[in-house]
Amino acid sequence: MKTTIALLLFAAAFVRGADPQKAAELWQQSLADESNQDYAAALKKTLEFKSAGGETYLAAVRGGWLSYLAKDFEKAVQFYVTAAKQEPRAVTPHLGLVYTALEMQKPKEALAAARNGLNIDQYHFKLLMIAGELLFNQGDHRKAETYFDRAHHLHPEDPTAMSWLGWARIAQGQVRLAAPLFERLMQINPDGYLVRDGFAISHGPPPR
Repeated sequence: MKTTIALLLFAAAFVRGADPQKAAELWQQSLADESNQDYAAALKKTLEFKSAGGETYLAAVRGGWLSYLAKDFEKAVQFYVTAAKQEPRAVTPHLGLVYTALEMQKPKEALAAARNGLNIDQYHFKLLMIAGELLFNQGDHRKAETYFDRAHHLHPEDPTAMSWLGWARIAQGQVRLAAPLFERLMQINPDGYLVRDGFAISHGPPPR
């Protein structure tokens, strides 16, 4: 019921004119409330920001973030969906939907949101990594590799992308293609998660 009321207030049209100065003050107050971890107060100020003439997308995407922080994930989804409709080319709402779905333990919804974001920006590093990991966990190692490969080429120095790409190749039996990745990881992050395991698999046991 509270969620419905909040969203109705968010969508409501107010007769009085916009007040840019008041909107600016409310936005700053919302930021201050967030820094104090008073997410309910911060969201209230955000809704008031909107009613004072604040920009709808900004209010919606911030409403999603604050609801996420408050662990009110259903409300977060509704705000992020509204934000995505307000700015169809914005990636942030889809990233918010991904993280919210992950918190709700809904991997299918998270993957769908990640793919929607990648339809807007096919080179978004975070979305590539998340989509790749979700696909890997589903056993679709070939498709996961395509995402990890794209992420790796965006940031060749990133050890996480390097490792995931290596493991996606190992999972497909492409140990020779994985070997150079784990060689590089042994140079820059030898104690990283499963780095030595990946190196051992892709290079065989050490000589006696």
